[in-house]
Amino acid sequence: MGTKPAKQAPRTRTQRIRQAKQHRMAAQMRYRNHLAAMTATNTVLLTAAHSSAHPESSPLDNAADASQTTAAANTQTEPERQSAPDEPAESNNAEPESRPAKTKRAKEARQAATSHGVQEARKAREQRPPRNPITRQWRRFKETKFYQVWDRRPKFSYGFYTVVAAAVILIATMFLWWSMQDNLQYNPKDQSSLFHQVTDHAYHSLSDGSCYLTMIALLLIYLVCVTVINRFWIGTAIFGTIAMIFAIATKIKITMRSEPVIPSDLGFLTGGGGGGAGEVASFINEDSQPLINAAITMLVWFIIICIALQFLDKRRTFIYCSWRHPIAGPKNIIGLICRILAPIVSIALVMGYATSLSSPESEVRKTLDRIGYEPRLWNVKEDAVHNGALTTFLSLTRVKAMADEPDYSEARMKEIQARYEKTAATINAERSTNMTDSTVIMVLSESFSDPNRVPNVHFSIDPMPNIRALKSTTTSGLMLSPGYGGGTANIEFQQMTGLSLVNFSDTMLSPYQQLVATRPKFYSFNQIWNANCGGEYSTSCSVGFHPFLQSFYLRGTNYKKFGFSHLYTQDSDPKIKYGKSYVGPNGKTDYVSDEDAYRNVIDEVKSNTKDGKPSQYIQLITMQNHAPYPDIYDEANEFHAANESVNVTPNEMGIDDNYTKGVQRTDQATADFLNQLDEIDRPITVVFYGDHLPGIYQAANADKENALALHETDYFIWSNKASSPHTGKLPDSNADFSSSNYFMTQAAAQMDARISPYLALLDELHREVPAMSRSINAGSWSAHGEPTFLDDQGRIIDPKTLSGKAKQLLADYKMVQYDMSVGKNYLMDLGFMDVPKQ
Repeated sequence: MGTKPAKQAPRTRTQRIRQAKQHRMAAQMRYRNHLAAMTATNTVLLTAAHSSAHPESSPLDNAADASQTTAAANTQTEPERQSAPDEPAESNNAEPESRPAKTKRAKEARQAATSHGVQEARKAREQRPPRNPITRQWRRFKETKFYQVWDRRPKFSYGFYTVVAAAVILIATMFLWWSMQDNLQYNPKDQSSLFHQVTDHAYHSLSDGSCYLTMIALLLIYLVCVTVINRFWIGTAIFGTIAMIFAIATKIKITMRSEPVIPSDLGFLTGGGGGGAGEVASFINEDSQPLINAAITMLVWFIIICIALQFLDKRRTFIYCSWRHPIAGPKNIIGLICRILAPIVSIALVMGYATSLSSPESEVRKTLDRIGYEPRLWNVKEDAVHNGALTTFLSLTRVKAMADEPDYSEARMKEIQARYEKTAATINAERSTNMTDSTVIMVLSESFSDPNRVPNVHFSIDPMPNIRALKSTTTSGLMLSPGYGGGTANIEFQQMTGLSLVNFSDTMLSPYQQLVATRPKFYSFNQIWNANCGGEYSTSCSVGFHPFLQSFYLRGTNYKKFGFSHLYTQDSDPKIKYGKSYVGPNGKTDYVSDEDAYRNVIDEVKSNTKDGKPSQYIQLITMQNHAPYPDIYDEANEFHAANESVNVTPNEMGIDDNYTKGVQRTDQATADFLNQLDEIDRPITVVFYGDHLPGIYQAANADKENALALHETDYFIWSNKASSPHTGKLPDSNADFSSSNYFMTQAAAQMDARISPYLALLDELHREVPAMSRSINAGSWSAHGEPTFLDDQGRIIDPKTLSGKAKQLLADYKMVQYDMSVGKNYLMDLGFMDVPKQ
């Protein structure tokens, strides 16, 4: 072996300086190594001392704690140990290493030592058995082969989610379409399943406008379910459950009541009782049980599949979000924002969609109209068939009945209560009877009006001689109607409650469907008679008759909410006694004659009188003169020859003739009805009115100058011989012109009966503003058009010219209506509607 060559001494000043720096760095490295060794020794000693003081601690804990520091101290790479010699590392043939390079290499070595120590400590902690037994079992489970295979399960893509969502929405749409078909029923004897029985018929109709509307609504609800839960498969299971329950409930209700599920039916879920007869749970019977069983079976399998897919899908959340580390990075921050905003936006979309359904001027509504949305609020079943049950349901949920009243408060209601309580006391001091001393019969005569008052229409024979003669001897006049050719329930609503459509927002098209059905309780005048029957909510003194279907305008639901013991209709249980279609000399109609409609009331009054029961409030809605008007009389119709109309087409004249013949029949039936009531020894008062003109006068309706004449119908208030005011008649200024919201206060004046503060408000308002309506310039019963006020001469009042008293009364009236229809019903609790007992 050769000898190691002797090191040469630095020859230049630069070499001497470089050698001095190397010696200094080597000394520093030796010192660091010395400190690291001392630290490791001390750590071992401390660990031993700790073990003696705490024998219960695990040796693995102590070893792991000591290993981290020891490893850092003892782990030195060979190049590091050789980098600090006592002598310079350079030779005559190699340039010595620079200081920055050696510093960087030393830093990397320290980092490697530290990393190695941390890894060793982590391994020690992982090997340490956890104190929690569940954690120990979980660690053991993760070491199994099953978990290793399970952990490699795939994440389903969002594209796959989209396909599944589309399929579920299509199936839900088919079930909802099937639920509205009367001719399709589930057959448990059929070997095919419920799914096949539904889809075999429904898939042909997926291109219908109602199905498109249903898909839009279902998509929005689907988004709410998924984004709120943030689990796609769990959200899908919840969505499917909701859709199935809604479809089956609709099917059962359509079968039993010819009416779809509406928002008020959900009252039984909250305990509010809003649904009354509409509580879906009460409709389950033996006939519907097979359908329910099949639906439950299908739903259970669907939920099981969704839960299984939730476990198979490695994508745990639909929207990535880390609640433990929400701002750890851009991904977490964006995920958190999306997680919060997604459900809010989804819910807002559903609410906005529901609102747009009842807002004709909104852009969304205009788009839906182009798709095929046509609301038919006069018949909620027909609306659901044409637009879809879910669309109908949503259209009845988000209706803004009135604009917000910033001054509304309990204190303001008490102020109004006190004001009109004084007015009622003043009026009652001059009256001698109670309202409940008499039976009051409200007769809404469908489309009844005098044809001879229509511009350009005239008959040489008077079609209503009996009623015309009666109007000259009793309280009577013209009623300003908000409708032309339709809107019966709106006029009926005003008469029943005393409220006016004038105060409602433009989106309130039909209070029976959009308002009454959604409120937990609602005041109507028949409740005055209920209170006299004994008990706070007795219904034995209120009864209704309607020789048609109770599903029209949701009368079946609303009349129960109003407090009627029963509404007898063709589809009620029990059915109306006299309800057969009328047969004329030249054919038949689908509607019951007024003669039969009156017979139901006569029987009720006679039976009640015979049994000595208290007086009643009876509501009758006739159907005889409802459109259309076919020629069922032929030569028996004398009005064909008596028609002297000008500027009217022959086709219109023929329709006018048929309608006028019906008016004549109503006139005679009404005279006979009053004669029979005259023979009953009990005070009875009848309020008779036509709800609107028929929509047959095309020539007159083409001229806007005729708008007012086409919105005025005939009315009268009559009392029988047993009543003290039999020959009484209100002053012409208080009777010539009116609107249906005033009829009850006018009837009270006719009966000389004491009134409530609410009726006192209506009495005062009637004197200042005799008649009011909205939309007489619209040509139909839509909501649009400025309010119309008439004076006692039938002239239109400019609202700017109203007296201060009239403006105060209108403001109070609007606030009262807000409390009753939107607010908290303070006035009902304050006794604003209570009539004196003496």
